[in-house]
This record gives sequence, C-alpha cells and structure tokens, in this order.
Amino acid sequence: MMAHYPNLFSEWSIRNCQIKNRVVFPPTCPTWVSDPWNGLFIDMATDYYEERAKGGVGLIIIGGTHVHPSSIMAPLLMPQLFDDRQIEPLSKIADAVHKHGCKLAIQLWHSGVRGFPGYKQAPGYDPDATWYTVSPSQVPLGEFPGASTPKELNEDEIQELIEAYGSAAKRAMTAGLDGVELHLSHGYLPWQFLSPLYNKRSDRWGGSYENRLRFPLEVLRSLRRAVGDEPFVGYRINSTSFWPGDLEIEDVCKIVPDIEQSAEIDYVDVSAGVHHAFIHTPMEFEGGWERGYARQIREVSNKPVLAVGRITTPDVAEALLEAGDADAICLARQLFTDPYWAKKAEEGQADDIRTCVAANFCWKSVSQGGRIQCVYNPTIGRERAWGEGTLKKAQEPKKALVIGGGPAGLEYARVAAARGHTVTVLEGKSELGGHVRLQSLLPSRSEFGEIARWLADQATKNGAELRTDVPVSEADLENLLENERPDHVVLATGSSVCSDGFQGWTGESLPGWESGNCIGWDEVLTALSRPTGASFPGDVVVIDDMCDVVAPLTAVALTKAGANSVTLLTRWPMVGMETILDVYLDWILPKLYESGVTMLCDHFVRRIAGAKLQIYNVHHEKEESELVADWIVMATGRRSETDLLEPLKKMGISVEAIGDATAPRSTYEAVYEGHRQARKL
Repeated sequence: MMAHYPNLFSEWSIRNCQIKNRVVFPPTCPTWVSDPWNGLFIDMATDYYEERAKGGVGLIIIGGTHVHPSSIMAPLLMPQLFDDRQIEPLSKIADAVHKHGCKLAIQLWHSGVRGFPGYKQAPGYDPDATWYTVSPSQVPLGEFPGASTPKELNEDEIQELIEAYGSAAKRAMTAGLDGVELHLSHGYLPWQFLSPLYNKRSDRWGGSYENRLRFPLEVLRSLRRAVGDEPFVGYRINSTSFWPGDLEIEDVCKIVPDIEQSAEIDYVDVSAGVHHAFIHTPMEFEGGWERGYARQIREVSNKPVLAVGRITTPDVAEALLEAGDADAICLARQLFTDPYWAKKAEEGQADDIRTCVAANFCWKSVSQGGRIQCVYNPTIGRERAWGEGTLKKAQEPKKALVIGGGPAGLEYARVAAARGHTVTVLEGKSELGGHVRLQSLLPSRSEFGEIARWLADQATKNGAELRTDVPVSEADLENLLENERPDHVVLATGSSVCSDGFQGWTGESLPGWESGNCIGWDEVLTALSRPTGASFPGDVVVIDDMCDVVAPLTAVALTKAGANSVTLLTRWPMVGMETILDVYLDWILPKLYESGVTMLCDHFVRRIAGAKLQIYNVHHEKEESELVADWIVMATGRRSETDLLEPLKKMGISVEAIGDATAPRSTYEAVYEGHRQARKL
C-alpha cells in the first residue's frame, strides 16, 4: 500500500545502516530489568521492544544504560552494560527486533550528580560500593531538596569512566546491535562536564569552553574506537536547558558543529530541558513544540537530526519532516501508549491510533521505582500475555450489559466486543467518560478527554452499543433485565465526590457541612461547562485533601467564574504534592500564582457554621482562625457507587464490579480492570 505520509515512511540511513522509515523509538527509561543492582534485561524487555518493532518502528534506541557501577541510581530500575552478563539478554532483544526489519541501538549513560546512592547502601550489596555521587565539581544538585553533593572526580577516575564507555560499546557490538548513542543531555555526567553550571574545574577538564568540551569528545572517541568503522555512533543533547546559569540554544548551536569537527559521529538526537518538567512536558504543550530548537541545530549540523517533542499524530510528524525541521521523528511516550502507531499510520488507520495524553503516569511509575506503565494502555510490559494477537475470540459469545460509561466500562466494552461478545453500555449522563470527562474540564486538561473519546470510538468500531442519558436505579432493574436479557452484568458505575467533606484525616464528614453552601468540585466543573456557563460570586474556599491536580485547577477555574476571592485550603504542607512525580506541580503552581489564589497549607476545618469556617493549624492545634465562604468546594474523599450490586446479586444475576465501583482510584486502575475482566468473559 502506498504510504499516506511519504516523508515519514521514506528510507534513510545513519552511516552504513539503512533504516526503513523515519519513525524512531528514542531512548526512554528501560525498566525491564531483573533488579537495580544487576540491571540485567529480562524476557519482559525482549517482548516490550519486539512489540514496537512489530508495530513498524524503523529504529529503536534502548534508553539510559549504566556504563559503570558508580552510576547506579535509586529509585530507578535501569539496565547496565558494565559487565559481560548483559551480552546474552541484550542479544535476545537484538534478534527479536531485527527479525521485524527494525534497527537497534543503545544509549550509554552515567548519572553523575543526578544519581542516588540508595540502592548501593542496601545491606547485602557490595560493602565497598561508593555511597556518593560523582561529578566534575562539588556542586550540589539544585533540582530538589535533599539532593546529593557529589565527590569531585579525579584524573584517574575520569580516565576509568571514559574507558568504561568504550567497554560498554564493545559489549553492545558483541550483542549484535547496530549502533550506540551517548547520553549527553538532561543534566547527566557528560552534560555536567560541558556546562559551567556544574563544572567549576581549573584543570584540563574544566574552565574554558574547550576544556569543558573535552570529556564528551573523549567519550565519543572512545565509543568510535570500540565499535569500529561500520556501526553508527550518535549522541543525544539538549537544545536548551530551561535552567538559570546552564547552557541554552545559542551555546548548543556552537557545541554541535564543534563535536562534528572533532569526533566521528553520525547523528544528533535533540531533546530539551534538564528538569523533568520539560523532558516530560504537560498536555497543554502542542505537538512538535521543540521543532524550532531542532531546526536551529539542523542548520548548523551536517548529520541527521532526530526531533522529539510531544509528537502524537502522523500529520504533525509528516509536517515536521516536510518543513525540514528534522530528519527523523522520535516518539517516546506515544509509543508507550500505542506501539503500533507506525503501522496504523502507514496503513491508513491513523484514526485508530491511541494518542498519548501526556498524563505522565509513565514517569510517575518509574520515579517510584516501578516499571513503565501507561495511564490507558494496560498492555505495556504485558506484551507476551496481552500484546497484539493475544485477544482470542470467545468460544461461546455472551451478551454483556455494562452499567457505566467511564474508562473502566468503556475498556471492558472495547475488549469484550473485540472478542465477539454482544455488549451494551448504559451511561446515565449525556456524555461518556466518567471521571476522565470531568477532569478534562479542568483548565489546561482538555487533552485528558481523549482517553474517553478513543475508548468509546474503538468500542463502537468493535460492535459495542453505547447509550447515554440512561440512568439506572434499583427500581429500573427488573424491567431492564427483562428487556436486555444479559448473560452478565458489569457495574462500572464509578465513584462520587463527597460534598460533605468526608476524608481520611478524621474518617468523618466535616462537622456542620449541612449548614454551609457545600458542593463537590465536579459540580463546579459541570456547571462551568454548560453552554450558558455559570457564576460563583463571592468568596470561595476549596478544601483539598487529595493533593492532586483537581483542587488547584478547580481553584484556578473559579477565579475566572466571578469569585471575589479563592482560597485553597489543605492540611498537607504544600498544594499539589501528588503531582510532584508526574511533574505537573511545576505547571500548576504558576497558574495558581497568576490567578491570585490564596494557598493556605497545614490547616484543616474544625467546623462549618453557615458561611463561616473555623480552621486550625494541624501542627499547632491551638492556633485557630476563621474563613468566610459563600461557596465551599470539596475535593476530599470519594465513595464507590455500589447501590445496584447487592440487588443484582439477590436477583441471581451474574454480576461483577470494576474500576471505581470497587474502590475509588485512578484512570490507570480503571482501564486495567476493564481490560483484564473483559478477557475473562
């Protein structure tokens, strides 16, 4: 079939390596390893990378791989290539990827000051392991509190690390890979030598620009010596750092050609940011947002330039190539979400692509020491059991009735219908999506609604019937079952927001809530989304016990809805704590400050008396004060909607509850349970 995207699906080459298309799975956290100490790839890694090769990717670059034990960092599960035990498992990945016509490289990495010695301090690990990080100079890492102050590397240690890069590259060649990439970005060790922010040395490894460039050049030369003339050597570099005192695009546009003059490299992989807020940009960033940076580097480079930047659609990818912004397109989070992106695009099925919504659940999972997961692709890391081709038709198709059209119910319908079951979904609201739809109404979160849109679209294409405006109560059950005659009922009724302020601090509703004008955050967003809009005049207090994106962004929305003042009250020491690991805090706080929201932390409500809230400091309870609120908005607890479960059981119906109807959680658990249970029907 003729490609719908001629540039995207044109052949190209890196050095001597012919690549079938311009779709690249760039280096991402390769968490598919045995444990953090040995860092050996397991079968899960082979399945994971093969699935993306089967999906049509032209080039895969396995992400950050330690070249030396001093790089091991907690809490990330990362591989290593500093001993020969890794050669065999890596060769399995290479064989699996190559049989689908995909090329394979690996990114060689040292964390430097951005490491965490925690894993090396574990009892039972090498008692002589280094309990510190290393860097060119003793500059503390400024990205977060409690970060390390490193040991300054000496001459012998520097030489040892340069040799370690070369040894790792040799192992990659022995394993049958096509090339290697140096991780020269995101503030890790080679960047630390390059940047005056981290490098304060006065010897031949620091001071002048030429001396700061020396370590990356020596590493690149070591890599070339190790791999020989045939394989390719590339590097990833920040186009800009978005960090005060660090290197920016003007500096990098000088560095790139200087590297090409002094080291034999074959491509430049362009990223941006040393802080993860820019590495994993939020959903409000437009697709291809880094194109201008990549283009500037392409203008000074004679080598192929790879571009990244929240690219989720083949239209955007093709446009970047057509405009000359890049030579190849890197899809990182997007290939977590849909490993068959390339195949769908090439075969004219772009509408079926499950697009990344940048919820950053992937990075949150990794940051907690887990493996990469996706907020609405439950097959990631489960490719052997749940990957393409594993969904078998039911031998005895059944009729399933799903009550609730949120993410759990929609995923159940999508999968069950694909297996040949007859599926009907009843949603009480006028729109599908459940909590996904509600959260998409928050400022800057509209992209989140794509989850519901895609699930509903795919469920319909698979043959499921989706009905809206069909609320179901206990009184409706007898007639409903008589009319539908299902073999199985699935309760995906979700959970409801506790407008009474119920939460886990006291395990009770807030005293006096009945006397105040108390509403749930969901009611605010629903009202604001109506065509006629809504107004919330007066003073508003938003009580936040969840500490996620909901309360802060609801507060921001209220400042634009007629409120005289908005106070965000939480008993936690800061707002949005739950958003730190998915790096949304850095995008939420500016909105709060710009909107004039008053943030009151470490406080909780003693009682509500009409428009007055008596509050106290949770760390000094004698310190009490009063707030006045015309509106009291609750972002506290949630309760599962299970009213129909027992009546259905008493009627002898085959029934189960999934998602928030079992326990209030996140989209990830809801979609996972919908998928898992639909495979069992």
